[in-house]
Amino acid sequence: MLWNFHEMMRLFANSDKSKLLRKGNFGLELESQRITPSGDLALTPHPLIFGDKCQNPRITTDFAESQVEMITPTYGSLSEVYASLQEIRAEVEYGIQDELLWPLSMPPRLPSEEQIPIARFSDSKIGRHKEIYRRGLALRYGKKMQMISGIHYNFSFSDELLDYLFVQYGSENEKREFMDRVYLALSRNFLRNRWLLIYLFGASPFCDPTYYSVIEKELKVISQYCTCCCNASKDLYQYTTSLRVSRFGYSNTSQNSYNVFFNSLEEYADKLRQMLKRENPQYTKLGLFENGVPIQLNGNVLQNESEFYSSIRLKRKTAEGETQLDALTERGVQYIEVRMLDLNPFEQLGISQGQLYFLQVFMLYCLFEQSEKMTAGELEQINANHHLVALYGRKNSLMLRSEKEEMISLQDFGEMIFQKLKPVARLMDEHTGNCLYQQSVQAEYNKLMDISLLPSARMERERQENKESFLEFGIRQAVKHSLKDSALAYDPVIQFSRSPHEETCGGNIC
Repeated sequence: MLWNFHEMMRLFANSDKSKLLRKGNFGLELESQRITPSGDLALTPHPLIFGDKCQNPRITTDFAESQVEMITPTYGSLSEVYASLQEIRAEVEYGIQDELLWPLSMPPRLPSEEQIPIARFSDSKIGRHKEIYRRGLALRYGKKMQMISGIHYNFSFSDELLDYLFVQYGSENEKREFMDRVYLALSRNFLRNRWLLIYLFGASPFCDPTYYSVIEKELKVISQYCTCCCNASKDLYQYTTSLRVSRFGYSNTSQNSYNVFFNSLEEYADKLRQMLKRENPQYTKLGLFENGVPIQLNGNVLQNESEFYSSIRLKRKTAEGETQLDALTERGVQYIEVRMLDLNPFEQLGISQGQLYFLQVFMLYCLFEQSEKMTAGELEQINANHHLVALYGRKNSLMLRSEKEEMISLQDFGEMIFQKLKPVARLMDEHTGNCLYQQSVQAEYNKLMDISLLPSARMERERQENKESFLEFGIRQAVKHSLKDSALAYDPVIQFSRSPHEETCGGNIC
C-alpha cells in the first residue's frame, strides 16, 4: 500500500478522526456440536422448531446434522453483535431441549464414520446441492475432520474510514479498486501475523481418543510443513496450542500447490477458478456416483468455493443465483471473513468480548502496516510459522522466521507486534472515557509474557488438576455454560428487537 505504520498513526493521532477507527461492520458465525448429557454426539435430527435449514438466516447446520451453526446479522458495534449471538444461542438451547452444546473445537466422542450423519436438507435443487457437497467432503477428508468446529469473524471497515483514506491516498485509483487494495493489503498482513492469534487464541491442545485415527493418518504428512516436530504422536500434546488449525485438523493438502498470495483480486479469483476447474486425480478416481447416488459434485480440487480452506477469505454479499467469485469480480471486496478461531471453552459464546476488541485492534494493525506483495518463498515461510505455533506454541524459546527471514523467538517476535498494537489501542480509546481496547491488548500481552495464561495451557492444567479426560472436561464446561436454568434463557414469547444493518452471507459450508 501507499502508507506505513508510522504515517498512519500520525494521520489519526490528536485528531477527531480517531473515532473512525472504532467504527465498522461486524458479524459472527458460531459452530457447535449437539451432544447428549453423557458426551456422545447427538444423533437426533436438527430440531424442527428451527425451521428449514435453507431458510433460517440465524440457525442452520454446518457439515453434520448435529453441528449447529449460529449466524448473527451484521451490526455496527461489537457489543451489539455479541448480544445478538447470546440471544441466538439461548434460542438454540431452548430448541435442543435436554441436549447440550459442545464447547470445544475438537469434536466430542464420535461414533464410527458410518454412524455420523451429514446434514440433511429438503428435496429442492439447493437442498440436493448442499447434501451432495457434504457427501463429497466426507468422501475426500473423512467425516471426523469435518466435525471440528470454530467461530468465524466477519468484518469490514466503516464507509467513513474508507472515504477518509481514499481522500488521503486514493486519488489515482477508482474507489472500488482502492477498497480492494485495502482489504488485500490487510489480508496479506493478517496471513503474515496470524501465528500470533493461533498462539493467543488457540484452544484445542488435545482431542478425544475417537479422533486419534485422523492424527495417525496425518503424522506421515505433517513433516512437509514442520520437519523438526511430530516425530511421534506422544509429542503432539505437550506444546500444542491448536490441533484445529494444524495439519491434524481442518485442512486440505491438495490446495497447497495453488499459492493464493492475495496480491490482487484478479490473482485471487484466478487461483480459485483454477482449483474449481482443475481435476484432482485422487478425487476423480473416487467417482461421482455410488449405486446411482451422487457422492460428490465433481472431481475437481474444489467442489465449490466453500471448500477453499484459508485462514482469511475475501467476501461479497451475493445476489440470488450468483457465486461468491462472480460477486467479488463484478463489485469488489465488501468484507473479510476470519476463519481460524478456535472455540474458547471458558466462554459461554466460544469467544469473549475482550477477544473481539483485540481482533478489531489487530485488524487495524494489519491495515496500518506496510504490506508488500507476497512471494512464494514468503508464503512458505509464514505457513511454516503457522504450523509451528499450532503444534509447538507452548514450547519455551520456540524460534520462528521473521519477515526479514531471520530466526527470532516467538516472544521477541510477539513483542515487536505488541509495540504497535498498544498505540493503536490507545488511539481507539481516545475520547471514549474508557480503556476497552487497551485492556484487551494488555490481557493478550500478558499471555505472551506468561504461557500459563494461554487458553490451551489453562485447559491442560484444569484437566490435570481435576483428573479429567478430554470428554469429562468438555461435559463440565458444557453444563457450566448451559443457559437453560439461567436468567438469560430464551423466552419464545419475547421477539428480538435488534435492527441489523444487513444479514451476513453466513455459513462455512454452502
